[in-house]
Amino acid sequence: MRDTLADHAKDPLTLALAGLGITFAPYEWIGGLFLALAGAAFAMRSDPEQDRRELWLVMLGAFLASHVAAMLWQRWPPEWWTAHAPVQAVMLVSGFLSRRLTRFALRLAGLVEARGDAIAGRIVDRILPDDDPQG
Repeated sequence: MRDTLADHAKDPLTLALAGLGITFAPYEWIGGLFLALAGAAFAMRSDPEQDRRELWLVMLGAFLASHVAAMLWQRWPPEWWTAHAPVQAVMLVSGFLSRRLTRFALRLAGLVEARGDAIAGRIVDRILPDDDPQG
């Protein structure tokens, strides 16, 4: 057991992934990451990006979504389910769906920015209501 721990401690990739919360084999995570990026690229072909910035946001979103999905997949579903569905499949699906989630997040951020003054005013009114009923 000690030798196994010593071997893993010498591998910088394993240590980096452990720091990111990944406890399964590094080659599984790297394979899943490539599948997630491919899924995001495939989703982009059906709905092309509007500018170069959106391309990088989609790839970053695929990376983050697949990473979080992999961490959740390690802990959430029952053991019999994870034995039959590899983590790479979950990462692929999350990478594909990240395209839609990125576009939704960009649109939502634009709407919030456009109505920022009204939103801030309502938050302030809710948190700090007027004490004077006469106004």
